[in-house]
Amino acid sequence: MRSRSFIRTLRLALAALAAACVNDGVSPSAIKPSKLEPTGLLTRTAAVGSSIPSALGVKVTDATGKPVANAAVAFAVTSGNGATSPRVALTNANGEATATWTLGTIVGSNQVTASVMGVDAQVKFAATGTAGPVSAIQLSTQNARLLVNVDSVRITAQSLDTFGNATAPEPAFTVRDPSLVTIDASGMVRVLRRGAGTYVVASAAGKSDSVLVTVLAAGQSICTAVAAPVTLGVGQVITDVSGQGFCVRGASAGAEYAIIPFYGASIPSATIQLEVRGQGLTPLSLPTANLFAASRSMQTTEPRLVPDDDYERALRERERVGSLRLRGTGSSQPTAVRSLAASTIPAVGEILRYNVNDKDFCDNPDMRTGRVVAVTDKAIVVADTANPAGGFTTAEYQAFGVTFDTLIDPVDRAAFGAPSDIDNNGGRVVMFFTRAVNELTAAGSSGVVLGYVYRRDLYPKTGEVTCSGSNVAEIMYILVPDPDGVVNQNKRTKSQVIAAANGTVAHEYQHIINASRRKYVNKVGENYEERWLDEGLAHAAEELNFWKAADRAPRSNLDAKIFSDPKASAAYFAFVDNNFQRYKTYIQRPELQTPIGFDPDDADLQTRGAIWNFLRYAADRQPAGSENAFWFKLVNTSASGITNLAAALGGAPSPYLRDWAISVFIDDNAPNVDPRFQFPSWNLRSALTSDGSAFPLGTRLLADNTNSQVLLAGNGVAFFRFSVANNQEALLTVTSGNQPIPSTVQLAVVRVK
Repeated sequence: MRSRSFIRTLRLALAALAAACVNDGVSPSAIKPSKLEPTGLLTRTAAVGSSIPSALGVKVTDATGKPVANAAVAFAVTSGNGATSPRVALTNANGEATATWTLGTIVGSNQVTASVMGVDAQVKFAATGTAGPVSAIQLSTQNARLLVNVDSVRITAQSLDTFGNATAPEPAFTVRDPSLVTIDASGMVRVLRRGAGTYVVASAAGKSDSVLVTVLAAGQSICTAVAAPVTLGVGQVITDVSGQGFCVRGASAGAEYAIIPFYGASIPSATIQLEVRGQGLTPLSLPTANLFAASRSMQTTEPRLVPDDDYERALRERERVGSLRLRGTGSSQPTAVRSLAASTIPAVGEILRYNVNDKDFCDNPDMRTGRVVAVTDKAIVVADTANPAGGFTTAEYQAFGVTFDTLIDPVDRAAFGAPSDIDNNGGRVVMFFTRAVNELTAAGSSGVVLGYVYRRDLYPKTGEVTCSGSNVAEIMYILVPDPDGVVNQNKRTKSQVIAAANGTVAHEYQHIINASRRKYVNKVGENYEERWLDEGLAHAAEELNFWKAADRAPRSNLDAKIFSDPKASAAYFAFVDNNFQRYKTYIQRPELQTPIGFDPDDADLQTRGAIWNFLRYAADRQPAGSENAFWFKLVNTSASGITNLAAALGGAPSPYLRDWAISVFIDDNAPNVDPRFQFPSWNLRSALTSDGSAFPLGTRLLADNTNSQVLLAGNGVAFFRFSVANNQEALLTVTSGNQPIPSTVQLAVVRVK
């Protein structure tokens, strides 16, 4: 099978032919190429990264052996990471073409395949890349320490070329104080006396590096010549710790500490491998059980419906693709909120028809018939006439409209702004309760589609930008009861649907507000918010409705006691329980799961839980009384993603993310914690352990004098727990590939008890 790069190169060859005809006035030979053969070496050896002029030479002839001029020869790199210049060359009057070959930067095989259209045979050039001259020396450690019971240690050194390949000659070792230690050619260091330090130097070809070797005497601190001992109080957090060495002095028996590396990479998909080492540690038991007595949770007689987040992720992707297809067909950046229809406030009992096709953005409408069952100040409630029997009564539908008017609409509007009113119905949102939503969940599926909005409905049917399948309305589609399991054999009781419906409405309403304001108010057309942040804001909308419904306020550090309050407990399960469940999936793997999506379209379960939690933390750090201003900034902007988040925070998100990551471990895990590392609204350790389970945060134990390795994603964090004996000292170091950590890795040390 031919490689993609080879096919792309052939396409370039065709383009070069066309350019030659049009621009140079030179016509390709009328003689058809029949043979391709090399004119130079087929194999060679050269230094990595070196450029070899005319290394690639071929000749093209016809069936009679005559040279073919102006034949396009493609030179494609088919092995190694090198390059050719040009990638496509035209043969001269002798039928010959050449190109410069720049070898790849990795030692080993390189290959270029030369081809010409019309000739099946190819010419393959091979080169073996060899390491270049010594550019740097790499040592296995930057700080070797020999404790009182250790008499030797091995240091390894390697010569590297410019591209990081091992090269020759190998480094030779010398010791600056040969009276303290000796070192042999293999790097084995042996102690001659104690109580001092010296440098071991590794040199080769004029390059050198050194490592400090410290030989401790009896009674000397393990931290000698590295760092001054620090005694931490319970709840104290020290940030900006040096990875080269941080010294902790044990303050009491049984004290517990953690070293917390946070990877503040600007690219969320980046990863880094770290080695964390502690010397002088004492054993510590595995994760502490929950710190709080089990509290009574809300007892339910039937299983709650678990939202299918994967469905919403796929739906948002279809929206993105669909809106991109419409872009460019006309004006996509209206300057103000506008109506796309004449006044359309229907009467109760009126029959309406809506397109529920959630697959095709504008095509193949799937029309369903609904009857208006309630019209309130801000909602038009419509029930599908084909809904299964045993569903909501008129009074129950009316109750959804009243709840929207008195709770969800004012809360979401205050935080994010008013939605558009393209259907000119007095600013009302259509709530279409339809079996079409039930149909989206396969039989027996553990995840349930609870409802959705589709941005297709914000487009006009006629005009410069048209979408024939649009319902031209601010509309959401909501699950209905199906007690007999008529749809896909999935039984849905009234109580199950009621428990899920209002949280779903609060969530989807944020999507309507965000999308419609970006399209019609903020002048960004189809430049919708990145999915991870849009979903985070939708989950924040659910929580905002909880505070109002529970008659509680943010920053009140709610714990498991809320489950003993019927009003707060009901609001919790209606609006925020799913947020907490998503957050639980995040804290089980905080090293590779982060609040910021790996790409703009990333919004998996863990990311959703993390970004909701981070946004709540960030809102809690705003000045008192300004929380809604923070939410409003995130929706009412032309920016998106990290740029939007930075603008709302007033600076780069990384410092906030680092402090939040520390709070995940220390909040309500110790007294006297700096407010920067607290989570003021929730005592998550209590709320998440109300069933008597342990707090599910993923942590690690540091074993004494042992390297612990961890892979962190961008904005990932790890928690290494350890203990230090009373009045003793422990030295902590963090490296990456046995080299000093980059500035993007930020370290903190905390004490929790």
